[in-house]
Amino acid sequence: MTDEPRKQTPGVYRRKVGDAMVTVINDGFLDIPMAILRGTERGDMEALMREHFHEGGPRLTVNAFVIETDRNTMLVDAGGGSTTVYSMGQLPHNLSAAGFKLSDFDTVLLTHIHPDHSSGLMDEAGKPLFPRADIIVHKDDFDFWSDTERRGRSAAAVPYTGSADALLSSHRGRFRPVDGGEVMPGITQLPLPGHTPGHSGYQLDSAGETLVMWGDTVHVPELQIPLPQITSEFDVDEALAAENRRKIFNHVASERLLVTGGHLHLPGFAHLVKADDGFRLVPEAWRVQL
Repeated sequence: MTDEPRKQTPGVYRRKVGDAMVTVINDGFLDIPMAILRGTERGDMEALMREHFHEGGPRLTVNAFVIETDRNTMLVDAGGGSTTVYSMGQLPHNLSAAGFKLSDFDTVLLTHIHPDHSSGLMDEAGKPLFPRADIIVHKDDFDFWSDTERRGRSAAAVPYTGSADALLSSHRGRFRPVDGGEVMPGITQLPLPGHTPGHSGYQLDSAGETLVMWGDTVHVPELQIPLPQITSEFDVDEALAAENRRKIFNHVASERLLVTGGHLHLPGFAHLVKADDGFRLVPEAWRVQL
């Protein structure tokens, strides 16, 4: 065995959805303390984590997604970049490993303006990384983070005001706030407020196939899939976040839709089935062929 330092292979996984190509791009990970989660007893959450062979606090996978169609090359979320913690910031390297240039992207679809989903749009100097991409985000999120007085009244939002200001100022004039519905050909924005006022998912429909990308509906799949009532102290409206979690869970389970999310573990695609009062995630096996 060589003594040279070794690295994991680039976090990249491709899957066809109809005529579109979706590429998962891993940006790294984020550790969170169990103490920020609520909605059930701490001991119950710890027991669930042990059932999944996880000791200590949850480790969140952080992913972004590339959607390629015959018209557009789009990025859904952008990871945490260099402005958050050391464990993120892999997006540019992994995009390059997947064969993408930053100039390839015409559109960025943000699920919400939190740093682990949007700060990767900037380099270490706070300058835009994607030179020609417009940014689509729900208007309620854009309005909330642009309003210093309103966001200042939310304890869940205060820790993220600096990163929001950096993003909004560096990309002034490049945002396209929308209010749900079709935002790009074949792409529908699904408003799922609660985590933030304009938190949203996106649905890709192509050649009879559908993929739902549910954003931060799930932070910790080991906990929030079986117990959808589990929320976080960083949800601006915890009750609404839990309500919309059940709403999208019921939708994808009843329709048997393929799902993915920024914090689902690689390769990141799965289905959801109902189980008792909660749900069960059925991860899709790694596909060798596209």
